[in-house]
Amino acid sequence: MPVEPTPRRRRLGAELRRIREALGWTQEDAASRLGYKSFSTVSKIEKGVQGLKIQQLPHFFEVYAITDPELREGLRDLVRKAGDADWQQRYEGVVDDPLGDYLSLVESASSLFVFNPASIHGLLQTPQYSRAVVEGSRAWKTPEDIDKFVSMRQEHQASMLERDPALKIWAVLPEGLLRQEVGGRPTMHAQICHLADLSRTVPSITIQVLPHKAGAHAGMDGPFMLMSFPYGRDLVCIESLRTSLHLNEPSAVEVYRTTSDLLKSDALSQKASLSFLTTIAKDLE
Repeated sequence: MPVEPTPRRRRLGAELRRIREALGWTQEDAASRLGYKSFSTVSKIEKGVQGLKIQQLPHFFEVYAITDPELREGLRDLVRKAGDADWQQRYEGVVDDPLGDYLSLVESASSLFVFNPASIHGLLQTPQYSRAVVEGSRAWKTPEDIDKFVSMRQEHQASMLERDPALKIWAVLPEGLLRQEVGGRPTMHAQICHLADLSRTVPSITIQVLPHKAGAHAGMDGPFMLMSFPYGRDLVCIESLRTSLHLNEPSAVEVYRTTSDLLKSDALSQKASLSFLTTIAKDLE
């Protein structure tokens, strides 16, 4: 029976497809081994439009030779939570499908590397900075829509930063971004102080500043986020205003992993970055 292809169901299907392909099986091969009459059942599961019950997973584990305990538990978790309301359902009219997919992916990630020369990442923003970014984008027209979107982002931020185990975040922030007076000097001063506080007090968050003097650098092709998960392939997310591109082919992911490593090398150390943030904060007083 068709079901809503939620981000969790799509991720479950993508993981099962990855495992099947690693075995060298076609969908017809998998269907035969699983006891399905048609390969279309496997296709629907992999697309996220047919659900699985937790009781069915042991059969998949046996047929697909899935023995890794963490992978097994991860797949169980995706099945258990497949029907939970996603962000686009909870904030209908405020969160579209691509953004909802992104928010749900962050929920299941274990670590993020973020680089965006246009704005500080949402998980690191103060409420005042977040509102200024949303208002400046002109994407939401009414005060009510702005309030709803800012509220959603703050709820998502709180739930991610309070996770156990902690979500690891590594951000490289260009100096120009930190000196852009988004929301005015008081708002930006508070934002820089917030970044310094996170860097100083939260072990799971690493912040590096990419200074002007670094010159040309590996991130000049544009913003991206490298997402790692407790199991399965890493993923690269490239965002724009109304769409989100997800790349999980190993060769593409490796390019961005190299880029992230180069950006870390080009940026100031964490200790020097903290000192730099303090200097910028004083400049904004």
